[in-house]
Amino acid sequence: MASKKPVTKRKQAQPKSQPKPTAKPKARTKKPAANLAKESPLSSNVLHTVLTKAAADVQDINNILRSWLPLEQDLTGIQRKRLFGAKSRNYGFLVKAYEIVDDRPEFIPSNFSLTNMQGTIANLEAARDLVVLAENLQRLVSDFFLQTTDLAYRDALLIYGNLRMQSRANIQGATDLFDQLKQFFTLHRRGRSQPTEKQLEREAKQLLRGKADGEMIIKNESPHMTAGVHEVVEDVGKRRKRGAEIKVKEEE
Repeated sequence: MASKKPVTKRKQAQPKSQPKPTAKPKARTKKPAANLAKESPLSSNVLHTVLTKAAADVQDINNILRSWLPLEQDLTGIQRKRLFGAKSRNYGFLVKAYEIVDDRPEFIPSNFSLTNMQGTIANLEAARDLVVLAENLQRLVSDFFLQTTDLAYRDALLIYGNLRMQSRANIQGATDLFDQLKQFFTLHRRGRSQPTEKQLEREAKQLLRGKADGEMIIKNESPHMTAGVHEVVEDVGKRRKRGAEIKVKEEE
């Protein structure tokens, strides 16, 4: 008998893998730019109330400091240079000196009040904290002032652009209003500047050396109590060609 062939299992056809659906690219949305100030402006009534209260507090501080300071007027630049500042080294020195005489009273100088020094150091620390607070407040108020000015200026630019468009469309009354705003963007030519002292000296030397044509008349009048008044009438070089005559009065 013929041997039977082994039955082979047919390979089942595997379904072809379908391509995965590609995700649609997400549309990029532009993020809104961060505004320097909030859209809703600060209420003028709230701001006026805060500023009024702050002005009253500042006036109270001003009166207290004025009553304590030995000088009635503000310090000049020379007076400030003569005083010791409260830098880190100076502050550490005076605090250490106070601690030494506080621990060892036998080393207190004669006619010296340790209580007064303690009060002065306390005032110094309070004033230092107030300086830091005032500097931070000044920076904050300056930033607020700059941002609010920018917002108001941009509103004014919208009005300016609208008037310019209406002026070009020959709308009645728009041209006169546009010209009133346009003058702020127009550069005005400055008048002819007077010669400086160096220019007068240089031109006087040119006249003395015969290198320029013209004349220069200097009049001096010296009163007894006040400084003299000089009057210079100049007609030199290029200015003479234009027929210019410049009078300069200098007070010494």
